[in-house]
Amino acid sequence: MTAVWFGWRSARHHTPLLELHLLRLPRFGVAGAGTFIFGSAFAIVLLSNVLWCQDVWRWSALHTGLALVPGPALVPIVAVATARAARRFGHGPLVAAGGVLYAAGLLWRTVLVSATPDYLRDLLPSIVLTGSGVGLALGTLVAAGVQSLPDTRATTGSALVNSLRQISSTVGVSLLVTILGTRVDAGSVNHFRLAWGLGTGLSLLTAGVGVLLTRSAVQPVPAGASAH
Repeated sequence: MTAVWFGWRSARHHTPLLELHLLRLPRFGVAGAGTFIFGSAFAIVLLSNVLWCQDVWRWSALHTGLALVPGPALVPIVAVATARAARRFGHGPLVAAGGVLYAAGLLWRTVLVSATPDYLRDLLPSIVLTGSGVGLALGTLVAAGVQSLPDTRATTGSALVNSLRQISSTVGVSLLVTILGTRVDAGSVNHFRLAWGLGTGLSLLTAGVGVLLTRSAVQPVPAGASAH
């Protein structure tokens, strides 16, 4: 109820906290939707990998943290290369590639996962694929949206996109907790598979957003334009 009231208020106030009317701009709205979708998938994976390592494989917090390092370590490396590639290929193809890579990482786990620890066969290839997918897609979605705005709305538009990303994290965690329930152990393998299957679907939707961004015009909105 509070969220509905906040959305209604933001849509009608002359100086809203979040300028939701910007989502009516086609390219910005598509990029915002992609950010929300991919952010939900990202949250599912981030928490599920930790729960899997600690509650199913029974690894310590330190062991789990070290095992997951390769994924986040890849993100800034891929993101730097992505920023350069975006100038040549555009944002859409990179978002699509990121969504596909992320889906591939989740599909890998869904098919090959085992309650018996096997880091090199199970977890490592998955986090390499998903880490590369995050580096390709997440920052590129934000850039695609913000660069389509007039200069006078770049800052507020960036805040809106990042707010969507934070909200999507809450949604992703909520979905994962709903699927896993209150008890996580070696008997939860199928529940994890269901969560990763959902994440795979969301990742493929993100790839579809990349296709839409590829087809849409890359021209920024004139500074005097209004989405009201």
